[in-house]
Amino acid sequence: MSDEALRALKRNALMSNLVSFGVCAGLLLLFGSILYFTVMIIQGEIPAEFISYVPPTEDGPPTNAPVSKELTSKSVSTSTDIAPSVIVAQNAVGAVAAPVSIDTTGDISFDQIDISMDMDLGEGLGEAGAGLGSSTAGGSALEGTFYDLKMTRNGAPSKIPTVTTKDKDGKPLVDANGKPFKRLQVKDQHAFAREAKKFFRSWSPSALSSYYQSPQKLYASSFYVPMSRDAYGPISFQCDDVCQPGGWIVVYRGRVRAPKTGKFRFVGTGDDYLGVRFNNKVVLEAGYRIPSLYDEKNQRAWWVSGMGDRDRHWAAIKAGKLKDFEGYELIPFIKELKEWNSDLGGLTAGKVFEVKEGEVYPIQIAVSEIPGGGFGFMLFIEDLTDGKKVKPGQKFDLFRTNFSSPDRKELFDLISKAKNKKGQTVNCLFRISKPEQLNAPPFNEDSPIWTAVP
Repeated sequence: MSDEALRALKRNALMSNLVSFGVCAGLLLLFGSILYFTVMIIQGEIPAEFISYVPPTEDGPPTNAPVSKELTSKSVSTSTDIAPSVIVAQNAVGAVAAPVSIDTTGDISFDQIDISMDMDLGEGLGEAGAGLGSSTAGGSALEGTFYDLKMTRNGAPSKIPTVTTKDKDGKPLVDANGKPFKRLQVKDQHAFAREAKKFFRSWSPSALSSYYQSPQKLYASSFYVPMSRDAYGPISFQCDDVCQPGGWIVVYRGRVRAPKTGKFRFVGTGDDYLGVRFNNKVVLEAGYRIPSLYDEKNQRAWWVSGMGDRDRHWAAIKAGKLKDFEGYELIPFIKELKEWNSDLGGLTAGKVFEVKEGEVYPIQIAVSEIPGGGFGFMLFIEDLTDGKKVKPGQKFDLFRTNFSSPDRKELFDLISKAKNKKGQTVNCLFRISKPEQLNAPPFNEDSPIWTAVP
């Protein structure tokens, strides 16, 4: 390349660099001008001015907003009314501010607020699940299945002997059209115990798979049914057109989250049977009939039908003859239990178990009516973390999985107006005519919630 060509090439490169620099500078100047014009000229400056507003100390306007139910049984000390200063923009729309109530009498601990932030509450902590349960799933409840041991899964009679009952005058039963019909009732309770024991030894669903199961599932959040008639079971599960009263078992299954770390035990009773299996261990069995105790050699071993049998049962527990009942305790003098108090001695407290807050544990709750007649059960839970037991006359915590709590009037109406499969109203109350006569003790209204989780 000649010297003249080299100098021309350098002049062209310099000219290109100068042009590029000029273009970039021009673009930067253009963007800056647009930004300045937009922000400073068009928008302008709107001065903000604030004034201090102090609300009056008198009460604010009344409100009809509902009051939310407290989430914990712990009470908070009386609060003090304080009217804090509030900063309000001068041009803002006027507002009425009521005094804010703040607890300043002590430290606020998050331990006092039992609010779970988990995302697995499904439908939320609902209000359904009274009696034997709701037909609607969700709402933090356990799923219940009805098993009739008098029939096979196909509806044929099982090997448990049954009899066809007659009316009170000894005449054959007839339906609404005057036609005779059969009502199967357990004839041999020991035969029922032999079959039921197979389940209560393992608590495996397969042990009941050969028996009839109701298509309808129920979802219960508490387990508190005052004395009612045995017909309430099949009617509740909408299988009364197939299943006759007596000779059935209901099993509720699910998982619950512990509300706190500590020691607990279940307390309750049932007619004929109430059992709880928690964290894969049987921690409570109570009632008039306990199938897991059935013994071919001593056929009365599972039977509690009065004071004599009750005393024998508890003597065997104290003597250590019932190895799976160590630590059980009788809770007597529950005046509201009436005949359950006289026959069973009150409530039965089961084995102590430990849990950790937030941990999830499997649970099964079983109830059963065997010969027929009266039916009912109740399940409480006692917190023994601090070593203190519920004293006579005090209330137990209701075992529940959501906010709902049984109400005597609602239970009375529910049981007295049960709807059978045909849509007919059936009074399933047992020897009572008003809510005050329900055979069930009171409980703590602010009982902790053992949230049911999927």
